[in-house]
Amino acid sequence: MKALVPLDELVVLSTCSRVEVFGVCADSRRGRELVRAWFTKRAGAEIEPALYAREGADTLRHLFRVAAGLDSWIIGETEILAQIKKAYQSALSGGFTSRILNRAFQTAIAAGKDVRAATGIQHGIHSIGGATAMMAKRIFGEAAGGEILVFGAGQTAETVVRHLAAKKFDRIVVANRTLENARAIAGKLGGTAAGLDEGLALLERADVAVFSASVSEPLLMAAALARVLPRRNKPLFLVDLGVPRNVDPACAKLDSVYLYDLDDLKRMIQDRTAGKRAEKDRAEEMAALAAHACRREVDKPPRDVRTTSREEARV
Repeated sequence: MKALVPLDELVVLSTCSRVEVFGVCADSRRGRELVRAWFTKRAGAEIEPALYAREGADTLRHLFRVAAGLDSWIIGETEILAQIKKAYQSALSGGFTSRILNRAFQTAIAAGKDVRAATGIQHGIHSIGGATAMMAKRIFGEAAGGEILVFGAGQTAETVVRHLAAKKFDRIVVANRTLENARAIAGKLGGTAAGLDEGLALLERADVAVFSASVSEPLLMAAALARVLPRRNKPLFLVDLGVPRNVDPACAKLDSVYLYDLDDLKRMIQDRTAGKRAEKDRAEEMAALAAHACRREVDKPPRDVRTTSREEARV
């Protein structure tokens, strides 16, 4: 990206629900145009409504809120902090950062840890993986058992597998287009690996299938699932964490098929996070103070630090 978007400093943060570009450039207008062009070239003109820009102190406040888990639909989630650290380390090792973004990201990561340590926003469900495991617990009750398929080998998929492994299901299969990546996750947590086609074939006997793969079109279509159902004698629970969707929404109309998506997980945990309001207010104050202190530490005017754009998931 650096070759196409020649900013002075650059960090790209990509998660399951956002793509953000943090950059430093003497000409802020030119910088925004370059990044916007990069996004539209990759995703097409239809992405335009999802793009927006921040500059200066507004960007710092945003970065610190993201690091504290305050801009996530699961307030206080822990995965985002690790993702920010990974994005920053990648940019740092590539020589894409200097004084401004080094200070901004190092301070934001430290502030994210401090906010979680000083408040209760990280208590309870704090990740998509945890929410998915709770969904599975609701389906099966305390005695887990059964077989679960997880499609995908990214960080979200790994978190889901880790949480599900703790629920003591009889078998967990991780299916991915690249078998080595599936093995890397499954092996650490006592599961088995499979290719995508093999994983889809296993829907004939699975109890739950969790989809978190990076795909442009659904992996599972209703017509294909309809051919599998006559060979089953029990309900099939599908959890679609993909953005875009991994599962054709029409699958929910099939007999004995129950489909949940990110919106369902969000609604499920809303009641459980309602009690975090006071802690969230404290966390917001801490993040704002830390961002303000960071701004004072940077000698160059902070308007050169900005978030250029973000593609947000529908949640």
